[in-house]
Amino acid sequence: MSQQPTFTLPDPTYDTHTWILQDEHNPAAHPPLIASASPTRQSNNDQQDGLPTTININGFNYQREVPNHNQGGNASPFGQTTQPNTVDDLRLWRSEWLPQVDKLKFMLEEFDPITVAPGDWTATLQKHDEEYRRVFAGVHRNAVGPSRLATSNFLDAYVELFGEQNRHQGMALLQGFPNRSLDRACALWDLSRIMRNNDSIRNLTNVKDLEPTTPEEHDFLNKFDEMLNFFGSTTNNGLQDLPNWREGSQIPLSIIRSYAAQDDSKSPRQASMKQRETRLSLEEAVRSPENQTSTSQDLVKLMEMAQELMPNLEDHNLLCDQQCVSSSRKRWLNIGAFMVSKHMLDNEVEVFFYTREELINALENTSLIPQEELSIRQNMLKAYRSMPPPLYLGEPPKNFQEITDIPSEGHSQSILKGIPASPGTHRGVARVFQSIDEAGSLQQGEILVVRALTPPWTPYVSVAGAIVTNSGGALSHGAVVAREFGIPAIVGTTNGTALIPDKSVISIDGNSGIIVIERS
Repeated sequence: MSQQPTFTLPDPTYDTHTWILQDEHNPAAHPPLIASASPTRQSNNDQQDGLPTTININGFNYQREVPNHNQGGNASPFGQTTQPNTVDDLRLWRSEWLPQVDKLKFMLEEFDPITVAPGDWTATLQKHDEEYRRVFAGVHRNAVGPSRLATSNFLDAYVELFGEQNRHQGMALLQGFPNRSLDRACALWDLSRIMRNNDSIRNLTNVKDLEPTTPEEHDFLNKFDEMLNFFGSTTNNGLQDLPNWREGSQIPLSIIRSYAAQDDSKSPRQASMKQRETRLSLEEAVRSPENQTSTSQDLVKLMEMAQELMPNLEDHNLLCDQQCVSSSRKRWLNIGAFMVSKHMLDNEVEVFFYTREELINALENTSLIPQEELSIRQNMLKAYRSMPPPLYLGEPPKNFQEITDIPSEGHSQSILKGIPASPGTHRGVARVFQSIDEAGSLQQGEILVVRALTPPWTPYVSVAGAIVTNSGGALSHGAVVAREFGIPAIVGTTNGTALIPDKSVISIDGNSGIIVIERS
């Protein structure tokens, strides 16, 4: 009899509190090895109640709602955000921190378990953890936080000068810049132009099966290898137990196949160029000599700093986030292969189904988890990933919205609200996905509804007609990317994936943040 997934708080005293799913950065269940290494965090302001602020349930992170504490603002788990004063301040992370990412990559990927002396496993893995957290936090503290702060400063000044009704123009001044996410989408798009005219490529289930015999097939294979050379560290939503693109993930082939069904006008390159043209037109007015005053000069300076948001937001993800996760996976697989050589595991991937404590105990004392238990854990993780996790545990949160019914000429409708993130309106079929693995079925013009639109989802944005997410704000990745592709988006609905039925017809207004769900 198979076990059914349950989500239970670890202590009855937790039940009287509200625990919110944190899925903007961790939108899928992590395996035991990764989940057990995520420390619970204690609030400095609330240590008197003895409860953590963050806990992990079945591989998902939940954060406790603490009055007057979880208000967002500039608070960051990566440390104090420094106010940037120049554009150079916002570019410094590339020269200061990317070399340290390279060193971390080498340390993890080249790690040889045979070099660890008996009794040293705890200290060795702790050293890895500390360096990973130091580098990861350093990049975010210097690339992401200051960019968002600079953008907030600029938008506040822009709205003060031109009025709230022109905020969307201020947002448009931040779009249309070169970035790694766009480069990745364009590389996939170029491959799709080859695929759409070749039946043998279009029917591929694995690129490794392609034995090229025509110039087009050779071109596809060469360009695919080139794409992997730049973007092969892209992960499946940061899940270390799953292969990255370079290892043979099916995700890039699925995206290319989706792109192949689109006409040339849907090119992500064209979408970005359109945003660039709009931005340059708006910039011309802001920089116009006849409009120059001390106030406008200050605005130009703020604008130029804010325009680092998109490059920093998108580049840091590939160059740091994806790379760090991918390198960490390689380290664990090295340990798994070592355990296979010692007849401790049947295959190296099983290492992910040990908790951190169990892994150290196995490496130090040969205390192994029975194969039957490992199989149960693997099946449970599949179950956790196949179902939507509870959006909260314990007491219902105050900000969870209910469906509001409204009449509409012969049939009923219901509405919910979120944060307007990208202007425009769109009506279409809602596709509610729990995993990026499902997104290959997204059709042109359908509305992509997800808990969080993380960077690996970016290429699908050019297929979607609009975006709805549970989490995020106006400066989140999903919002920025939606504006870049010029499609409407509403973020921060909190429980939109629970309220919007898959394949229902909905209308979204990215100007007001209102979603209308049609019900026949």
